[in-house]
Amino acid sequence: MTDKEKQIDTILKKIAYEISITPTMLDKAVDSYESVGKWLSEGIPYEIVIMPQGSINLGTTNKPISDKDDYDIDLVCLLKNGQELSASEIKNIVGDRLKENKIYYEKILKEGEGKRCWKMQYNEFHMDILPCVPKSIYKEPDKTDVRLTHKINNTMYEDKYSNPYGYHTWFEQQMKEILEEKKKEFALNNKIEIKDVPTYQVKTPLQMAVQILKRHRDVLFQRDKDNAPISIIITTLAAKAYCGENNLFEALSTILTHMADYIEIKDGDYWVANPTMSQENFADKWKKYPIRHDLLLSWIKQAKNDLLVLPLKKVGIDEISKHYEKVLGEAPVKRAITTYADEMYKARKNNKLYSAGLTNGLTVNLNNDNKRVKDHTFYD
Repeated sequence: MTDKEKQIDTILKKIAYEISITPTMLDKAVDSYESVGKWLSEGIPYEIVIMPQGSINLGTTNKPISDKDDYDIDLVCLLKNGQELSASEIKNIVGDRLKENKIYYEKILKEGEGKRCWKMQYNEFHMDILPCVPKSIYKEPDKTDVRLTHKINNTMYEDKYSNPYGYHTWFEQQMKEILEEKKKEFALNNKIEIKDVPTYQVKTPLQMAVQILKRHRDVLFQRDKDNAPISIIITTLAAKAYCGENNLFEALSTILTHMADYIEIKDGDYWVANPTMSQENFADKWKKYPIRHDLLLSWIKQAKNDLLVLPLKKVGIDEISKHYEKVLGEAPVKRAITTYADEMYKARKNNKLYSAGLTNGLTVNLNNDNKRVKDHTFYD
């Protein structure tokens, strides 16, 4: 990496931190879904397992762009011994129990029933609870496929299949070595066992890359949300393209160069397969809305230009800041740049700030071939 690339890498990491939900927001989310799980397990005559899925579980959840918007918490509610239940029973056993709680009932009324989930509206987020059962009737401890329900109308339901547990494991495997390093560091700093560190508590280059890509998508498609690339496709293609890079700049470069290569064509249809259930196509709606495929490809090209190419051409932190404010949002970028500038100031004071030339910017802890920047005084 060049010194300018290192500078961009540092800034992007700080932006990723600023767009992440805060520890307080995360604690509220965990407390809320644990309470829901407790309520369900106490009133349903099946063995219940509740776990987060989607971005909250992968550690890729972003704050919403607007304070008026909410972030999502997606939960799986597995009825472990409910294999014999029909599609309608799977859905309504969970829904009926939730509605027995006055608070949850009111939250459901605000959000409405989804085709596959029960939706509840909270102050800062909305929670989607996916009722499901193990796909196999037989006991296969190594199988994590689930059977869920899809509501056709008020009286008709059909079976669908997925593997949220397997997807989480697959995503972790795509960044296994770096994830283990980050978990060891977190465990050491917090004096806990490594096995007790959830993935969402750490930040790897892949996780941050997904966050940055989703934020760029959100800003670019603010006026066309229906056609915006969906998060599961972004996450899947990014994870497939990721090659273990240990910094964010190179991870984004690799991902944006190769993620489109993982879009397949099967029987004339575009296909982004669930890596843990090949018959599930995350891009199934592209057949009805083919423009979404074209927009995804054009977005990938623009994201590479906006996130990596143009920033390298900017001279000075002010130009870089203004550029990223346009493509990633003004508030989080300004906070990130302020943090970056504060760190540069402290590095200057500690004689650790170096100049890498007129176009490469300022860096910290580089080799002595660079010229150290003197501290500013009134007589310089």
